[in-house]
Amino acid sequence: MKREEEQQKNGSWGWLYGITAGVCVAAMQIGVGMLQMERDYALILGASQGLLVCSLTVICGSIMEWLLRPLPQPEGELGSALGPVRARVHEYEAAFRSLAQSFSGLSGASGLSGASGTSGVSGLSGTDGAPGPDGSSAAAKADLLWNTRLCENREAMAVQLTEMAQIMTDTVEHAWDTKSDEELEEHLKKRLRAMGLSVQSVLVYCEEHRRQEVYLTMSTRRRRCVAVKDIAAALTKLMGKAMMPARDSRAFVGSEKVTVLFVERTNFQVLYGAEKAVKKKEQVSGDNFSLQHCREGQFIGALSDGMGSGIAAYRESELVIDLLEQFLEAGFSKETAVRMINSALLVRSDAQVFSTVDIASLDLYTGVCEFLKVGASTTFIRRDNWVETISSTSLPAGVFHRLEPDCSSRKLYAGDMVIMVTDGVLDALPAGHQESMMKDIIMEHDTGNPSELAAYILGRIRQYGEKEPSDDMTVLVMGLVKY
Repeated sequence: MKREEEQQKNGSWGWLYGITAGVCVAAMQIGVGMLQMERDYALILGASQGLLVCSLTVICGSIMEWLLRPLPQPEGELGSALGPVRARVHEYEAAFRSLAQSFSGLSGASGLSGASGTSGVSGLSGTDGAPGPDGSSAAAKADLLWNTRLCENREAMAVQLTEMAQIMTDTVEHAWDTKSDEELEEHLKKRLRAMGLSVQSVLVYCEEHRRQEVYLTMSTRRRRCVAVKDIAAALTKLMGKAMMPARDSRAFVGSEKVTVLFVERTNFQVLYGAEKAVKKKEQVSGDNFSLQHCREGQFIGALSDGMGSGIAAYRESELVIDLLEQFLEAGFSKETAVRMINSALLVRSDAQVFSTVDIASLDLYTGVCEFLKVGASTTFIRRDNWVETISSTSLPAGVFHRLEPDCSSRKLYAGDMVIMVTDGVLDALPAGHQESMMKDIIMEHDTGNPSELAAYILGRIRQYGEKEPSDDMTVLVMGLVKY
């Protein structure tokens, strides 16, 4: 930006020099003609020579400036602010991945040594595994348990290091791909000046699928306040794309200089509703759920059913949901977050914890919904006149250290609804016909309101059981609507 301003200044000075030289030559020629009493001829000749000198001066000055201009260097060799940072972060990434591989190798070697040690001790204790005279079988079991837990901790650490390396790389690449758009900046300055705004800088980041993010650094003049949604409307007209302020951004811009993020408007919005019922003789439900926007254009609904019921089950499912929210907000993927939660549940020394994990992640740009299930109950998708089911065969989190969640995805459209339930809902229906009856109940109530549908489903389910629920019940409904 500064370099272009200097070039513009040099160009304006060149014209000034040329005009000055031309005027001087013209004045001299006219003066000589006047002395020689050739007035008309002197005026024409002087003007022509002055114009010629002016043009030659400007042209020669431009040629010399072009010849003396330094050659452009590659972006990485300019000493850009992000160049060294990018290289350093890539070094950190390689170090993290190497360390993760080292931890994985240690866990494999430890597992082998633990297995060989166990077999050797078992051979000493007898064929049926009965304890020997010195209690060697009990010692072998303790060693096996300790080695297994050590392997789990090392594998969990390897996963964390690998994911941290990926997050670091994604962060610096996001900053590296964010470029200034001077043309857009000039148009915005002219457009927003009429609204009483002063634009300092414009940064544009092109996301995957060619979606753009615009960072505007601006302030108002004369102590005015301008609504951010009005700025988004002006940005929409200039870019030819529907833009909106990022979630949780400020509503107004004042005299203080601030940076506001604008993103492309999503194609869909999410409406949601939830209903819960507590098991009889219990005060608190053992189910917990979460509804959150993780990043722009992504909405996640999560449901967890703790082992048992009451306050103990509530604390277990609450721990799972809290960890899941923290991992997702930190930038971890859903799969990695679930595996790390599983490792955290396994290494707890106070008690063994089992909890189901049910996640539905909606892309509000494309309408694609990704499902991840760990021991969770069946999920239902209602569309027009039919209902689709998504089941799980995996065990709950906290059972085995190697967790293999069930993952699938579906393309959703406006008007579709995702119904997530816990085991207590389906267990209240007659065995053998649970899913088919649940489909009928979902189709009975033709409503586009997720809260109404959740309340209706839970009410109908309770009609099949006792007056008081025999287990905790939770129904979570998310509906997709066109923006």
